[in-house]
Amino acid sequence: MKVEPILTKDEISDLLAAVKQGEISTEELPGGEKEESGLVFGKSAEEVDLFQLYVQHDSTQRIPNFDITLDNFAQNFGISLTNQLQRTYVVSRSSIETKQFQEVLVEFNNQGAIGILGIDPLKHGCLLHFDSLLAFVLLEAMLGATVDSDSLALDRTLTTIEINILKNIMSGTCSDLQRAFRPFIDLDATLIKVENNFRLVSIVEPETEMLVAKFKVTVGDHTGNLTLAIPYISLEPIREKLKDLMAVTSSKNSWSSIIEKQLLSMGNTVTARSGIFHLTIKDILALKTGQILDPGYNPNQPLTVLVEGKPKFMAQPGERDGKKAIHITEVINA
Repeated sequence: MKVEPILTKDEISDLLAAVKQGEISTEELPGGEKEESGLVFGKSAEEVDLFQLYVQHDSTQRIPNFDITLDNFAQNFGISLTNQLQRTYVVSRSSIETKQFQEVLVEFNNQGAIGILGIDPLKHGCLLHFDSLLAFVLLEAMLGATVDSDSLALDRTLTTIEINILKNIMSGTCSDLQRAFRPFIDLDATLIKVENNFRLVSIVEPETEMLVAKFKVTVGDHTGNLTLAIPYISLEPIREKLKDLMAVTSSKNSWSSIIEKQLLSMGNTVTARSGIFHLTIKDILALKTGQILDPGYNPNQPLTVLVEGKPKFMAQPGERDGKKAIHITEVINA
């Protein structure tokens, strides 16, 4: 008996939210029937695989903001290749998909090279695949071929020597992954092994869901494909951290709260002004010791209190505990 996969509570919530937000069509069908997320309500209702429907919507919603991490990885890997091989490599993300582990291996078609990476403290590891064209382009670059040489994706399995040469580049991707994950987890990525026989690759059960990110790697006129496949169950422990990745304002140590705290402790110059003198330069130069100046100040009028030279309060002068003091009587609204 075939056992169909069952949606979890979170998966059902995400599916209903997608319908509510209009991300899944709810258009009217002929005859007054209504289609909602592939479900047809009416006399001619058809059977729908809810699990597959969820999976299609899942790849961009289940692990929020993970595309940012993948783009960071692409940028890091492009810089690393450029520095290591002394020619310009451009790495860009082309798609994010959800597939079962067995489907991922079948799609690779036993071509190119596949690396198994450990990603502690996340479990189960992940797969890194170079297609045949990318593998041979990288091999030629590492063996000293020119950029303008014609690169061919040979229709054969990579040899043991070629696999060993590619190990150096695949090991370098570990540090690129670590830098991409660093904003939310300290990842310890290591290359466990590189295989050219994909039947020997097994990190999870065949039916396990995988997040499959595909990248295009371009150098000169040649473009190869790089695939990074990570089990969803490996990413679930960091799902909430990824969700909060862009929520800068919710962070306890956000820039706004830090700046606000520092501003409250800044010192300011406060001046209680009783009057203003209007003197020319000639009058100022003529001032002598003992000379008395009349500011025209009325002792019965309030003082103007300035903060950093700007009027902020009105106050009455007085005395307290044998010292001159002022009593704030009004706030000046600028």
